[in-house]
Order: sequence, then structure tokens, then C-alpha cells
Amino acid sequence: MRYRQHGFTTVNMSDSRVRQLFVFLILGTAVIFILTGLFAMLQAERSAHTSDLGKVMSHFSTETLLYLMGGELPYLTSMPEVADKEPPFSRIFFELVTSVNPEDPRSFLGSELPGFALFDTEIVVAGEGVDYTSVPIESPPPPDLEEKLNDDAEEPSKEEKQPPAASGEKKVFIYHTHFTESYLPELSGTNEPNRAFDKEKNITQVGTRLGQMLERHGLGADVSTRGYNADWNQLYKASRETVVQAMKQHDDLQYILDLHRDSQRRKATTKEIEGESYAQIAFVIGTGHKDWEKNERFAMKLHNKLDELYPGLSKGVFRKTPMMGNGEYNQSLAPNSVLVEVGGVDNTFAEAYRSADALAQALAEIHFDAVPVDAQPDGE
Repeated sequence: MRYRQHGFTTVNMSDSRVRQLFVFLILGTAVIFILTGLFAMLQAERSAHTSDLGKVMSHFSTETLLYLMGGELPYLTSMPEVADKEPPFSRIFFELVTSVNPEDPRSFLGSELPGFALFDTEIVVAGEGVDYTSVPIESPPPPDLEEKLNDDAEEPSKEEKQPPAASGEKKVFIYHTHFTESYLPELSGTNEPNRAFDKEKNITQVGTRLGQMLERHGLGADVSTRGYNADWNQLYKASRETVVQAMKQHDDLQYILDLHRDSQRRKATTKEIEGESYAQIAFVIGTGHKDWEKNERFAMKLHNKLDELYPGLSKGVFRKTPMMGNGEYNQSLAPNSVLVEVGGVDNTFAEAYRSADALAQALAEIHFDAVPVDAQPDGE
């Protein structure tokens, strides 16, 4: 019921018709948002991967999912998890739009507490002893250090740190999006894990070593050691231009590797093999583009070959979505593209170089149809 007082219209909320009207307005608005979202999804991608459906279904609790499936498979409604537990529409809608399961406290905290975020990384295949506590973590430098690193950032000359030219075409391109990632034992003046960054002593040296060893195995490699004067969250956009330029320059590129350093501590990033310590390797795949499964197949080949040659060196293959970081990692540019984590903040260059040698051998054997490579990595 409406009343006019001094030029204003007041509404009597106790009136049943008014309450019904508001309920219908709220439900109607929700339906419009849902339909709009569904239409946008259909327009953006007309064909859905089975994995995409899996991501949507993962938003639901087991009981809700079984109830929804029970509409097509009546047998499911007789299961103990579903019988007499029909969830209300409000719960189904809540789980869909928030990805929160009211019966799982972890789903409330996962996006707020860093430790819980580990569980958002999907383990495709785990190496020896690897679980959710040791999955790769991407951590930026603190703001003051990031600002210092960006000051006077200079790109190395094209001749700097390049491996010697090998006969034949370049098949591998190596670059470093987070080019300042470094290792604490190689730095002076700090022992804080979140400050393991440096403009000179960093992951680009490991990439250069990898390129040199690939050349020794007869696999032509081009290594970019350039830096980028950009904010941390803009680095993948900057490095993408580097990859595109390399692809235009080398028509025969087949493999693209973006080398990084993990933020995990030594216990989770080190493996002893035949009396020598290695910086463990992890392969990260971003599912933020439609062809990510091709990248994952390539990563699986690398993991399996490393596990064959150096058991325990590979931590495994891990998936990350755009909700967990960049989620694409420039991997949409080529099917044999992968992000490679080499060691963690507590490893050394010597350990990372051994791992680079092992990775070079694995990639060379994959490229040459798994024929054993005669050349052997040099000792340290």
C-alpha cells in the first residue's frame, strides 16, 4: 500500500502484495543475471571441453551434484547421500555463484588464507613424495623491492649470455617472465625468502645453461635474457611480445620454455640423485585458453622422460586457472609451451645447473624420438 506524505511516497512493507512483489523482483533479477551469463558463455565458446564442465560441477557439493543428476538418473536419488536431503533452490544457486560449499569450511577460507590456496592448484601427476604442501607457489617481491628492481632496469644486449650457435635451425626458445627470481645462497645481504630477487644473479643464468646444453645435444636453442620494466602483474603481457618476436624470427621453433624459480623452501625443492643434489623441476600448465590440453600433453612427456632418466627430479605436472594467477602463461601461442619451475628460494646455481642439464637431455631425447643422446652433461 502506498501513501504520500509531504511530497514523498512511502510503501507499507507489511503488505503481503508488496512483499511478494519484492520477492519476484529479486528472483527475476537473479534469473536475468544467470541467463545473461549463460548466453555470454555460449557466445564466447560454443563447444565445451569436458574439463570445462568439470570446473562448473566442482562448484557443487557431492549431495547437491547427486541431486541434480538424479533428475536424469532416478537411481541416484535413492542413495543415502541424496535421500531425504533435497537441497533448496537457494543452496543450489548459492553454491553455483560463490563456489562455496556451506558444509566445507575450507571453501570459505581458501581465497583468503595463503595456505589454503595451495589446494586450488590441481595436481595432474605428482612426483615422488609430492603432495599439496609442496606444489609450486608463485610469489612476487615485496613492493619496496619490486620498485628497486624496476629502477634503471636495462635489457641485456642481444649477444649477452647467448649459447654458442649450433648447426641447423632453432627448435627451442627459452625465456624468463619473472627474470629477477633468484636463489638466496647466491645473494648477499638477505636471507628472507620473499626477497630472493636480483637483477644480475637470477633465473636467466639457468636458462642460459639450459640453452648451452641443448646445443651440445644437437638441439638448436635461442635464449632470451631480457628484462622488463613493468609491474609484476604485467610481466606476462610484456614477455608475450618476446615470444611472438622469437616465433617470427625462427620459423622452426617447436618448444617454448618459460623458466621460473619456485617460492617453496629447500625441503620441497631439492632431490639427491646418485650422491648429488638437484633443484627439483615442476611443470605448470595454465588452463586459461582452449588448447591447454596440448600444452599438458607436452608437459607430461617431459615429466615422464625426466622420471625415467632422473627418478624423483620432476615434482610433476600442475594445472592453474586464471583464478590462481595468470592462468594462461603465454601458452596459447604454441602447443609445446610450458612453464618450468627450477628449484626454490634455497637452492643454488650448481643444483639448478644440474637440473638444467637433465632437462636438456630429456627434451633432446624426446625430440630425437627417445634415441639415447651420446653427449653427457658436464659435471660441476
